[in-house]
Amino acid sequence: MDYDKIKIYGTRVRVESLETVQQVSEAEKLKMKEKVDKIISYKPNVYINRQLIYDYPEQLLVEKGIMVIEHADFEGIERISAALGAEIVSTFDNPERSEEVLGTCDSIE
Repeated sequence: MDYDKIKIYGTRVRVESLETVQQVSEAEKLKMKEKVDKIISYKPNVYINRQLIYDYPEQLLVEKGIMVIEHADFEGIERISAALGAEIVSTFDNPERSEEVLGTCDSIE
């Protein structure tokens, strides 16, 4: 839930004005909102991610009542998945499958 490829490839963007910087920033923000909207469409009440979750997507998820857990290690996610009967998903393109992929538990501490 961070900006695509920037951290991996060290992307640089050259612009001629501050207005262009704002446009790039707004485009990144819109793309992140679209990703978050896909997650929200599954109607989870907890979202666990292996990586960093930036403030903006976290804010959007929390506003929808979704608890956010970040930096979960892969083995831990595998154990959680098995214990909850959940499926580990890397894309959120099929919300009609949400009942199949979401797990359940009585409490989280």
